[in-house]
Amino acid sequence: MKLPEKTVERLSQYRRLLLNYQFLEKPFIFSKDLARMLKINSVHVRRDLMLLGVSGSHARGYDVQDLIKQISLKLECLTKKNACIVGFGHMGRAVLELFAEGGTPINISAIFDVSTKSIDQDYFGVKCFSMEKLETVISENDITLAILTSIDEELDGIKDLLLACGIKGIMNLTSHSIDLPPEIHLEEYDLKTSLIKLTYFSET
Repeated sequence: MKLPEKTVERLSQYRRLLLNYQFLEKPFIFSKDLARMLKINSVHVRRDLMLLGVSGSHARGYDVQDLIKQISLKLECLTKKNACIVGFGHMGRAVLELFAEGGTPINISAIFDVSTKSIDQDYFGVKCFSMEKLETVISENDITLAILTSIDEELDGIKDLLLACGIKGIMNLTSHSIDLPPEIHLEEYDLKTSLIKLTYFSET
């Protein structure tokens, strides 16, 4: 059974926090402390951990190491999935550098771009290919996820090509929205809109 989307987001946050918390002298934690550190409702934390199938002690709370293990197993963080970056401008390079640091369940296996300056070059050990090789490279490297950054070509055409190649999930970091079939998971994040919101809501 698939977990609710918000639960998956929070479990990822719990895991990131717990990875640092595990080095304390007493590696146990209460759900209310998790909620306090993440500034969320403790009811959500208890419900998430119940859906995860773990139980804590009334005296000590939850075993941190066990929580990390159970969250990793549920989110498949122990098995990396291959992804590609489509578009290799400044945003694409920033994304690659972020994933190169590790700590995510994603392995960037290929980059695709139209710039002759980038094609056939290696970046952090990842090769950049021309768009013409997208179908072949995705198939050969068992790539199931795609990250769209700055793209000079027609976005819908690239989206259709990715779906035809068997891509199961897309993270869209461009400023244009895309429509996908319901069975394909989509994450969209518009940095420009976020910056506008940041400036607007920070006005005194």
